[in-house]
Amino acid sequence: MRLSILLSLLLFISGFHLNAQDKPSAIAKGESASVAQNLIKVETLLPSILAISYEKKLEQNISLYSSISLLGGFGGGTYTRTFYYVDNYYVLTPQIKVQPRFYHNIAKRAASDKNVSSNAANYIGLSGSFYHTSYFLTNAENYPKGPGVFDLQLSYGWQRSFFKRMNIDLALEPGIEFTSGQASFFIGLNLQLGFIVFSK
Repeated sequence: MRLSILLSLLLFISGFHLNAQDKPSAIAKGESASVAQNLIKVETLLPSILAISYEKKLEQNISLYSSISLLGGFGGGTYTRTFYYVDNYYVLTPQIKVQPRFYHNIAKRAASDKNVSSNAANYIGLSGSFYHTSYFLTNAENYPKGPGVFDLQLSYGWQRSFFKRMNIDLALEPGIEFTSGQASFFIGLNLQLGFIVFSK
């Protein structure tokens, strides 16, 4: 009798111990969630009219985002006809940008069985971008040339993927603009619709 009680007790304790070691699948899925090793996109909207971006995994939830883009400007009216000799003008300025990103909720989204493919999560970033206002493409005559511009920005972004190869990236980006020895504060908005060329 005592032997059967002792064996039953040992089986109960060992079964409890084994169950405690087996984590729920949702928690395990969240802990294994990671940013994409490599992510390449073609993006458009604002402020970049056209951009090619590459995002490289650094750690489980940290990546390095970089892009080459064209910033767009447009206008029209009396001023444009008087000074640029066209009814409507456009100006496209090349820009380079580098931004480390920390995806703070990728594990939580994965644990909730939400889509985290192609870095579909919220992130905090710090970006540096540069463009020179003397180098541009435009149809306007006498468009003014200016100095180089360096922007340093904090970002809080929301990125989601849909239709397998589509991606939207929305971020609020307060920052400081440095140009001609002057610094000024501004608040930027980044809204990019992307086509995922490669994600792994």
